[in-house]
Amino acid sequence: MKLSDVMSAATGLSAYAELALLIFVGVFIGVVLDLVAGKRKHAGLGLLPLEGEAEPARARGGRK
Repeated sequence: MKLSDVMSAATGLSAYAELALLIFVGVFIGVVLDLVAGKRKHAGLGLLPLEGEAEPARARGGRK
């Protein structure tokens, strides 16, 4: 049995591809809008690893 035979018998599967495309576009637009509209909200997040004093390696579970 060829792949073309299997795919020609599979009718009605295009709805799943269209639904997946709609979900992807919706999530993509949501992420872009969050990045554009929330620029001020995310501005302080870039400094988080640099804030405060560094903890000793032992306190974080590192080697002695």
